[in-house]
Amino acid sequence: MTRNANTPMLTRMGLGNWKAEPSNGFWNDGANWDGGTVPTASATFGKSNITSIGFTDASAATILSIEFGPDADAYTFSVHVLASTPALTIEGAGIVNQSTKTQHFVVASQGTYNQPQLKFIGSASAGSDLVSYYAGPTSLEDSFGGGTIEFCDEATGGSAHFVSRTGKVAPPNDNSTLGGQIVFRDRTTAGTATFSIWGTLGTDGDTFGNAVFHDTASADHATFTNNGGTVPGGDGGNTQFYDTSSAAHGLYLNYGGTAHDTRLGGANGGDVAFDGNATGGHGHFNNYPATVSGANGGVTSFNNNPNYPTLQNAGASAGNGCYLNFGATTESPGGGGHTELTARYGFSNAGKGSFYNFGSALNESWTAGHTIFAIKPPNEFFPSAGNGTFWNLPGAAGGFTVFQSYGDGTPNQNPTAGTGTFHNLGGSGADQQGGYTRFRNTSKAENATLISHTGANGGTGGTTLFEDRSQGDGAHVQLIGNGALDLTGHDGALTIGTLSIATGILRVLLGTNTTTLVVSNPVQLSGGVVTLDLSFPEGETFTSGQQYDVLQAPNLSQYSASQFEANKIGTAEPVITIDGSTLKIAYHPTA
Repeated sequence: MTRNANTPMLTRMGLGNWKAEPSNGFWNDGANWDGGTVPTASATFGKSNITSIGFTDASAATILSIEFGPDADAYTFSVHVLASTPALTIEGAGIVNQSTKTQHFVVASQGTYNQPQLKFIGSASAGSDLVSYYAGPTSLEDSFGGGTIEFCDEATGGSAHFVSRTGKVAPPNDNSTLGGQIVFRDRTTAGTATFSIWGTLGTDGDTFGNAVFHDTASADHATFTNNGGTVPGGDGGNTQFYDTSSAAHGLYLNYGGTAHDTRLGGANGGDVAFDGNATGGHGHFNNYPATVSGANGGVTSFNNNPNYPTLQNAGASAGNGCYLNFGATTESPGGGGHTELTARYGFSNAGKGSFYNFGSALNESWTAGHTIFAIKPPNEFFPSAGNGTFWNLPGAAGGFTVFQSYGDGTPNQNPTAGTGTFHNLGGSGADQQGGYTRFRNTSKAENATLISHTGANGGTGGTTLFEDRSQGDGAHVQLIGNGALDLTGHDGALTIGTLSIATGILRVLLGTNTTTLVVSNPVQLSGGVVTLDLSFPEGETFTSGQQYDVLQAPNLSQYSASQFEANKIGTAEPVITIDGSTLKIAYHPTA
């Protein structure tokens, strides 16, 4: 690179050229710069015999831009100091790389989330795709924690590449569990940058690298790879959204865990977490299965961390995002990818998101892709499916959506399906189970639309299940082909809003606590004969001629009993009658 002959003038302007033959590798030493003064406006780099640059403990550096000329070598800037102010603050144009070589920034201090060592402020950019950043420990094997890179004001990640890691050594206290971090605050954006984020390496399972968004920061169109945990019981990499930050149009790849043992359990998958009032925006989220049996799949979660909403009755939302939860394969036989709306710290909501729960190649339910709406009593908040659309796809184990509580006690408020739409697709072959939606405990269907589609070529239909004391409320249920509504796990009768059946299967448990289906509005029957799949609880059997109420609807009298068929119980034949608004069944033993 040609040095400017008017060096004194450049020095007075705060400009500086890194020497071709500097005295040492320290940024803060004026002897390394043409003119003998550390620049404060623009620092320019060309060819040099020292390309590894560090920062001294004694002073912090602030610069408007760092520019690499067309002939610049590949440089590595390393920050190992930890102080109350960043070692390097960039506040102007940011990083400009005109060369064909990748420039590296390594932040390997053991800091905390509020002690960044490299900081971008104003409208500074992290640069192009030929600029690379590392936030992590000085040594993966012998260190803990990691460095912090922070963006403030309206700074941007540009199109740079970021890697965030943590060390194998357990942190010395509870305030140091995080590894390397890339932090976006205020009105910053991640631009079109790419992020590779890694999890636990040691025996402390709650350490991980992460990218984190606060305030109104946006992920813009960036790509985030949250790698699955690589040690038993360890976490994967994390991307986190707090306050009113947004996933915007980002792409999120959450990979499953890759390790398991019987003592420590399975590694967790990579994770995107929304807390406070954060939103999934129009993001695209791929949650992949674990690569080994017993490990957990990649996950996207809502309101699972203690960052309370700032608005009353609010919480994190899935926005208009697309969430793909993939099931296990023979190559990746672990837990399925999943989305969780747990509402521990806010009223999480599926918004207008689209959720695809893919079936598994294995016949184990939790290896399928799934979406969970869950609370743990006693609870202040609850999750809702909002206006989301859910597709539960078939497999050897079908993909599913479940509403439930866990732990002891009675929920103060229940998970609800809101006004969501749930498509439970049928299998495409004899070895294929349909997808399903399950309501457990005291969860509520509210005004959701629940559609069970038919299977083909011997595949089972999709299914909607109500169990325990779950509530049907004003739900709209549709059954098509061999799609089913299953009440055999419910505690007594269930009321829903509407029922539309084009053939279809209704499963009811008879006996002393018959799970009668009560439809508040007129039922619509079209197509072929409706199948009644009836059974008795273990230890009970029918009394000859006793009638059981199976279905009630205000217009049932306009239909004929011949439009329904039921299974035998042993050798006993069913007798179906319609008495006013009630369909009844009795069993009579054959001679």
